[in-house]
Amino acid sequence: MRQRTRTMLTWLNGTTPAGLALAVLARTTRRRTPDGLVVAGGYRLPLPRQQCFTVGSVVLTHRPPGWLLHPDRVGLLDHERRHADQYALLGPLFWPAYGLACAWSYALTGGYGCGNVFERRAGLAAGGYPEPTLRPWAATLLRRRAENGSGPAGGRTVRGRAASRSRRRRRGTPAAR
Repeated sequence: MRQRTRTMLTWLNGTTPAGLALAVLARTTRRRTPDGLVVAGGYRLPLPRQQCFTVGSVVLTHRPPGWLLHPDRVGLLDHERRHADQYALLGPLFWPAYGLACAWSYALTGGYGCGNVFERRAGLAAGGYPEPTLRPWAATLLRRRAENGSGPAGGRTVRGRAASRSRRRRRGTPAAR
């Protein structure tokens, strides 16, 4: 029932037709999963650079569809499925909301995905994202909030190293190479 609802909502809000149009434009090979997702493999456009991304109920990948449908990548497919659920809820509003979440993630961590609320809710590890490392200013702010009793719930620990690749590159550290 949930799968049919997701599929119907993403069709009605126009995100799945947009995903299918993008799949046709990118000359992909498409396969439908039993739960209503469409896996479009062989995505040929240069952006976005992620190995997989979702538009509506369409999961686009640079690799063949069978690659994503292989049992070894069930976690990644589940991650993309959760993004399809997010599209069902937000419809086209997902795009600006995701853009804002990317900007916020970059400000906090130096990366577009690991601090992004949509990626976190879809499962960071399953999507291939590392746990975020906060920039020093964000770590200090959260540490101060925790000390004042208004900090993050659940007593999460905060790592305070700079996560910016460009900063590591400028310093010439091994992590940048």
